[in-house]
Amino acid sequence: MKVSFDFDSTLTLPTIQELAIRHIKFGDDVHITTTRSRKWEWMGVNPNHNKDLFELAEDLGIHSDNIHMTRHEDKVHHLEGFDIHYDDDEHEIDLITRSDLKCVGVLVNYKNYNLDT
Repeated sequence: MKVSFDFDSTLTLPTIQELAIRHIKFGDDVHITTTRSRKWEWMGVNPNHNKDLFELAEDLGIHSDNIHMTRHEDKVHHLEGFDIHYDDDEHEIDLITRSDLKCVGVLVNYKNYNLDT
């Protein structure tokens, strides 16, 4: 299975990290799809902005080639060929659900429900 996780407020949650590890252990092809951009210098933002993303990906065993940055485009345009995408953004999940993609969008941590208790 080809699985995608949003990063901020999704894969940063310990319970979702455990889920990603389970997908990896079961042999799934695990990716990160985030609306972040690779280069932020032009916006006056710290160029190491994505350090947290790459470090967590490495810790979880997600290869850097499996990190997709949409540059603030809706993720639905980047999920062709995926089976599942986990995200905390209701709008993103709605777009996936309404699309013709075979990808299933799974909403996590909706309305700040604490999944870590």
